[in-house]
Amino acid sequence: MKSHRSNPSRVRRAAGAWLLSLCIAGVALAAPISGAIFTSDVDGNVNVNHYDAKADVYLNGGPTNDNCDAAAVDDGVYVFQITNPSGTVLLSEDDIAFREFTVSGGVIVSANNHAVVPAGAPCNGVRVQMIPFADTPNNGGVYKAWITRKADYIANGGFKPGSTKTDNFHVREPSTNPDTADLQVYKFYDFNANGSWDGDEMPLFGWAMRAENASGFDATQLTETPDGFTTFANLLISENPYMVTEDTGGPSWVQSASLLNGMDTEFAPENPVGGINLVAGETTTVFFGNYCKSKSGGKGKAYWISAQGMAKVNDGGTMATEFAHLTALFLRRPDGTHFNLPAATPQATNWANLVSWLNSTSTTNMAYALSRNLAILRLNTEGGFVNNQNFYIPYGGTIAQLFTDANNALNADGSTPVGDPNRDIQAQLNTWIVAINNGASVVRAKPCPFPETPY
Repeated sequence: MKSHRSNPSRVRRAAGAWLLSLCIAGVALAAPISGAIFTSDVDGNVNVNHYDAKADVYLNGGPTNDNCDAAAVDDGVYVFQITNPSGTVLLSEDDIAFREFTVSGGVIVSANNHAVVPAGAPCNGVRVQMIPFADTPNNGGVYKAWITRKADYIANGGFKPGSTKTDNFHVREPSTNPDTADLQVYKFYDFNANGSWDGDEMPLFGWAMRAENASGFDATQLTETPDGFTTFANLLISENPYMVTEDTGGPSWVQSASLLNGMDTEFAPENPVGGINLVAGETTTVFFGNYCKSKSGGKGKAYWISAQGMAKVNDGGTMATEFAHLTALFLRRPDGTHFNLPAATPQATNWANLVSWLNSTSTTNMAYALSRNLAILRLNTEGGFVNNQNFYIPYGGTIAQLFTDANNALNADGSTPVGDPNRDIQAQLNTWIVAINNGASVVRAKPCPFPETPY
């Protein structure tokens, strides 16, 4: 997967390690699972891939030789499921409570309500028989085995990409139409605008997807709730190649990704995606990524030092709340000492001090300049003008993360004149915050509205 196509600034790259030390705020995601998971037959032959019957399929994991550290799975309690290849149809027929297994020493050692076969060497693991599961709707008899930690299953409400391991396998069952294949299309909200589908990014449903070929096939379907997929089923491979076109949402929407079976298309992002050659009995998946942008909504210094700004700060009948928010930050004066607005000081005096402090344009001490603009950003979020969950592409994170980085930078160094090693970092943070305070474009945390199908 490629990173966002506009390169971050040299200053941002140089600051990466330093910013990490400031405990950047973010959403805690489930940790990936180490090691390998795979299917095998009853004798432990790994990745047989084709099985004569569903009863022949066993779940295996961890080392495949006497090196017990190789491909070891993290110890813990897991659950598994069987689905069709895309994961849209659950095929496991027993309750999730009966599909638990335990990993110890990097290998599976026990399972609930499923037959196990002692593996012996290597490493004293066992194999878990995976039936019962229903027939796959895939024409080629393809299935997907998934595992995830039981705790992540509970926390995520299911098997979520990023905290799972999967393995595809085939069961030899006669196909009623061996010369057909499925074309699946998925649309996701690329919140971080990086051109990749990150597992926690939401699907977009109700969007038109058009599949066609030169032989006269032409069909339009909407991506479906809740998963954002639509499937053009039983397409003739004799009519390859196919092309898929995604509906667009208007000027606020930006296409950021086009992937074919998880890999960037040749000229990604592109729309339509053409030259799709389907394979009999298999499902080919096209991913489209989009995000919508809007102005940040920020108000600049001129607003906040005006009578209108004063009225906004006092809109609850008191300025005390806003003054407390600002005092809680690591704001700095020109000499590097902390700037605060004490609760015991009359509000009129605090307001006059705030206006005087904000009104400077000095950058002699970059920490002072950054402080002023960070305070304005805090007033913007408190006043409801800026949504701090929106994503700012030049920074590469949410406004809330940027806010935390800047505040931590001020805590780390309150005096950054020319020559100070932390000055460039603070100057870059200041540039980003000034842009947001003055209405820069951001990626919205939630998708914009979009029009009905135009086809």
